[in-house]
Amino acid sequence: MGMSAKLRCTVTEVRESGAGNYFVELRPQTRVPRFRAGQFLHLTLDEYDPAGGFWPESRVFSIASKPGAETLTIVYSVKGRYTKRMEGSLVPGLEVWVKLPFGDFVIDSRAGACEDVVLIAGGTGVSPFIPFLEDLVPGESATRRIRLYYGLRRPEYLLFGGLLARASGCGAIDLRIWIEDGMLSGDALPPLASVRAGRLDPSLALEESRDLAEPIFFISGPPAMIARFKSALLGTGIEGRRIQIDEWE
Repeated sequence: MGMSAKLRCTVTEVRESGAGNYFVELRPQTRVPRFRAGQFLHLTLDEYDPAGGFWPESRVFSIASKPGAETLTIVYSVKGRYTKRMEGSLVPGLEVWVKLPFGDFVIDSRAGACEDVVLIAGGTGVSPFIPFLEDLVPGESATRRIRLYYGLRRPEYLLFGGLLARASGCGAIDLRIWIEDGMLSGDALPPLASVRAGRLDPSLALEESRDLAEPIFFISGPPAMIARFKSALLGTGIEGRRIQIDEWE
């Protein structure tokens, strides 16, 4: 990975998706360093002195933008003091600082071009998969199969529905959605997607994955969900290299 860079950005869009879930679009004021799909950035609301000041308190967020895009997109849920502060502060026109890129949760470097992959996302944990999914084209399954399990608490928390609909509709991914409370209406349902009621079930996901050829599992979401899936995968004897986790620590 190359060196990280610190960029001053202008907030250009803030959009709520379900109570307490937000899309934020940032336009960097200088060139964005090269990053890969699956990496993350640090964002701070406090002022930073590029002449040598210490980096202030910040939080990490997966980059949901396609590499090479002119803007950076993140998604966050209000879950603590800092994200509550973000909810009250982030408005179009605000200037913030970010530093990037970080992390190695990169599908194309962890799975070979012909290896099947299973993406498991809970809530905003779908974000690191979005740049990867944007690059998929019809016929991708000719070399490998890509299955996405996506767990939501409520239907209105569905993120990136348009992209998921396109990827599912053209056959680039096998999309399986789980919703704990409520169901998607017909208009919001991505074509060819399978939708179930309840919480993402590791045992069922594992059983359904038996039709894939030794897939690589990529897991992103709340810590409890990650731990549940990791334990289930290891419990079936799946080797460690086939389990990739989006960890920011």
